[in-house]
Amino acid sequence: MNNYLAVVEYDGTDFKGFQSQPGKVRTVQGEILAALATLTAGIEGFCYAGRTDSGVHARHQVINFRTFQELDLYRFQWKLNCVLPGDIVIRKMAKVAHDFDARRDAKLRQYTYYVVNSNCQSVFWKKYSLFITGKLDIDAMRQAAGKFTGVKDFTSFCSDNLHKAFNTREVYSCSIGRHADGLLVFKISANAFLYNMVRIIVGTLIEVGRGKKSPEVIEEIIEGKDRRRAGKIVPPLGLFLTDVRY
Repeated sequence: MNNYLAVVEYDGTDFKGFQSQPGKVRTVQGEILAALATLTAGIEGFCYAGRTDSGVHARHQVINFRTFQELDLYRFQWKLNCVLPGDIVIRKMAKVAHDFDARRDAKLRQYTYYVVNSNCQSVFWKKYSLFITGKLDIDAMRQAAGKFTGVKDFTSFCSDNLHKAFNTREVYSCSIGRHADGLLVFKISANAFLYNMVRIIVGTLIEVGRGKKSPEVIEEIIEGKDRRRAGKIVPPLGLFLTDVRY
């Protein structure tokens, strides 16, 4: 069989997450599989790099699937984008090795979260960023962000219904960029992420910026392995999967 990779971009606003779900629930995977079914005689082994939750977007989700057909990728990508709904776009396609797996082979995943910290929010950012009017201490937030890097147990920064034996992840970088019009860009890259991990980390950093927590307390929160000690989870609208590397 032939194995094909695709880079997918989508606006997650109207989806109940990426992964297919039972019942009449709109998901990104469900829409892609339906579109592929109209253009191929059948596919197998559909995989994806990361499962984004309801309302979360992606600029660089990676999928792969196998089919007996030999695809003309330029024409197939164009046809696939024609049948997909307007909130999903295939940005790139390539033929890959038969054993390539978009999830298993990923070495790095990067998520980006957008916050507008100003007295007004551009109309073009309202769907895709969290709006905060109170002034945030960016220096303190950056100091706190540095404490997330490394191999750590992130039990305090994931949903409390997960099994605590599997909550160790390696965070490669955690940064906060400040741009024009009060736009703050949080970028976090890791080998993998726990459920809601990025949104809880961002929520905790915002509490540091508001003076509710000190940068020094981050290490204590990590060591405490207690979700109640971390910050509130931020809403999904500002979160994007922005990179996957192999």
